[in-house]
Amino acid sequence: MSDLIFPDFHLPTKLYIRPDVLRNSGAILSGMGSRAVIIITSADFDRLEKVLEIFIKSLNYAGIGTIVFDEIPTVANTEYIDSAVFFTKKTNCDLVIGFGGTESINAAKAVALLTNNYLFCEDLYENPEVKPPLNFVTIPSNPLYGQEILPMFIATDIHTGEKKVYQHNYLYPHASIIDPGIAIYTSDETTVQTGMASLALSTESIISKVTSEFTNTYALKSIDLLFKHLENAYRDNHNPSLRYPISVASVLAGTAFSLSALSVTMSVSCAIASKTASPIEKWMGLILPHVMEFNLTSSPGKYVQMAKVMDEDVKEITVIEAAIKAIEGVRRIGINLDIPQRLSSAGITKNEFKAIAEIAVKYPFMENAPRVLNSDEIETILIAAY
Repeated sequence: MSDLIFPDFHLPTKLYIRPDVLRNSGAILSGMGSRAVIIITSADFDRLEKVLEIFIKSLNYAGIGTIVFDEIPTVANTEYIDSAVFFTKKTNCDLVIGFGGTESINAAKAVALLTNNYLFCEDLYENPEVKPPLNFVTIPSNPLYGQEILPMFIATDIHTGEKKVYQHNYLYPHASIIDPGIAIYTSDETTVQTGMASLALSTESIISKVTSEFTNTYALKSIDLLFKHLENAYRDNHNPSLRYPISVASVLAGTAFSLSALSVTMSVSCAIASKTASPIEKWMGLILPHVMEFNLTSSPGKYVQMAKVMDEDVKEITVIEAAIKAIEGVRRIGINLDIPQRLSSAGITKNEFKAIAEIAVKYPFMENAPRVLNSDEIETILIAAY
């Protein structure tokens, strides 16, 4: 019976979040493995080659041999992941390191698990029994809205093009090394998109049916940091000191999400990304205020909490009026960060809504929503966002 009782808080990943920590990565990872494969998309490799050299030198100095697998072009689909697994097995690596953006990190999680299991990537979605993965570590090149620590990966199905989610507690990384200085190699656009994605996870974590004081604490602090620092990081993209609070906010958002298991915004964004072959985070800032509007009347008191953290003036107004301030705050920061406010301006047509909604309802990220959602409700949100 005790096996069915889940802890109120569980985050086994060792976190190293500090400036210039990448130079100490060899000492940090010493003892986790002697032969590491670094999983990185070719796009990330081109962008981060100089940083990667520093990282590899640190590992080699610590006696950890390294092999780089950079044959995933941009998107980690199930076929590329299977190729990376074959490579990792063939080279007898005992440590997997995901280095780069969301696609590199997600691919590394899948590779670590599959290397110890005689399965293809697409077999995992049938939920077979699996053995624990190889030791694996995530090193994000920029804040990844919790993906750096979450026990899941998202991969593109080679046959359908859909973004598919696999979740398992085995997928908590052994460690995550987060050096805010690396983020200066990230584009302004990605900085904004991933920052707003962190905001989406945090705001929805608070209204989840399984929310707790732990969830609220992490989520509200994430919102606070993002509202205080994201615009500055966007305006001064090459200042590494401005990246530290955004990196912390990302981890806090991921922690809150791991406890709350709710993000309608991510579900809808995954569906749009599946139909458009685009990054998931591209859509989250656009969709977020419309999801917040949909859930407003179900959790107005929690929206007031968010509004206060956003420094909105909620004195001498009704609870609903104060809750609306939270949505207005999210809209305002989105406008200030030059995020598109409408699907129509982002190239999405109404005749795609039904297919997007049908994909969105398959994701597990909306099971704890305060209002029950089906494909019709998802279409309603999309129409409001159009």
